[in-house]
Amino acid sequence: MLIVFINYSSLKFVFYRLKKFLSMLFVFAYMMDVMIIRDLDVAKMFFDDTRRRILHLLKMGEHSATELARFLGISLQAVSYHLKLLEKHGLIEVSKTVKKRNLVEKYYRASAKIYVISCTLAESQFFGSHVKDIASLAIETFGLRCKAEKFSELLRAYFKLRSKALEDVLAWRRRSIERGLGPALEFLTMMRMVSYPEFDSLVSEFSKIVGGDGNGSEKAA
Repeated sequence: MLIVFINYSSLKFVFYRLKKFLSMLFVFAYMMDVMIIRDLDVAKMFFDDTRRRILHLLKMGEHSATELARFLGISLQAVSYHLKLLEKHGLIEVSKTVKKRNLVEKYYRASAKIYVISCTLAESQFFGSHVKDIASLAIETFGLRCKAEKFSELLRAYFKLRSKALEDVLAWRRRSIERGLGPALEFLTMMRMVSYPEFDSLVSEFSKIVGGDGNGSEKAA
């Protein structure tokens, strides 16, 4: 006679993981493929690190505010604040509600698999100000010997070209984008970008400002 001992704690964990996996598949199946963002107020949502992390988690599967707070190590109040903003701007949506005792808990999912900030927004004053901050930090971090103003111009040009290339590549798709295509999408975007004449000009300008060894100083004789 075969006697089977069941570890209910382990079994409960397996069912929990299976439930989360099925939830992830359900969420991914019902997301729109791509959301191209042309509204500056919506684009501003991506300039906050916490909101970007929340969006990343919600693209992987549906989560409640309580779960997100635990994953991110921040307060429930802070998570709720960011969720309210993201939902208001259409970047996330409520996937279901669960009643727990006397409380109703909302579960959220991302509205799209891929978010693309339109290349037209690269010309905005807000975007330019944000890029200047990145340029200044990059110059200090990598020891680049160039002016922040000039480097920020190159960064803005790069972001604009990359967004344009990504939009072009996404327009080629003939079916829904599946999970795991990220590396291929990045490769196609880069290949599309280097095909633009403007990209050659960008590389030429970058070479002028960074000089011989890549950080703005000449090579040693």
